[in-house]
Amino acid sequence: MGKRNAFTLIELLVVVSIIGLLIAIIVPGVSKARTQASRAACATRLRQIGVGLQAYLADSSDRMPAVSFMPSVGPAPLGLEEPVYLADVLNPYVGKQSDLFRCPQDRSGVNRADANEGKSYFQSERSSYEFRIQLNGRILEQHVKELQGRLNRPIPVNGFWLMRDYNNFHGKSGTTGSRRYLYIDNHVTDFEQF
Repeated sequence: MGKRNAFTLIELLVVVSIIGLLIAIIVPGVSKARTQASRAACATRLRQIGVGLQAYLADSSDRMPAVSFMPSVGPAPLGLEEPVYLADVLNPYVGKQSDLFRCPQDRSGVNRADANEGKSYFQSERSSYEFRIQLNGRILEQHVKELQGRLNRPIPVNGFWLMRDYNNFHGKSGTTGSRRYLYIDNHVTDFEQF
């Protein structure tokens, strides 16, 4: 008998099956790792914006920026003729890195209003992150004291979010981690405290 130089069909099918099994095991892990990396990148960007916001507060006697809620729609609630974009206000304080305001998961928006249909929030608002509009031009501690009086219970200043994803970029609505929240002490969480 001569030397065997080729694989048999059975051996080839076993090798293909093993490769297919390995791919089936690895792909979900890679996808999950990619999602986690994207969420981590979002949190990092929010923290950097938070550092810029702290610098802004130092320059403005602790008064929060006064910005438009949805600049692409109009200047509300400022009563001005032109909208004020949060990214434009904070850009000098974050090293003029406008891309810092883009969440990696903020993609073309489906189910958005006609003027913004097909646009990501970053494309239309210059930021993927919504500023807590109740703080417009206010001092956070004063706002929290007023809120404590209305609710008749203590609220820690560090438990009050300042910015968050405009939408549920990281998961289905109502699930933990679907939005990222930035707080005054610069920590980022997956849930809203107050």
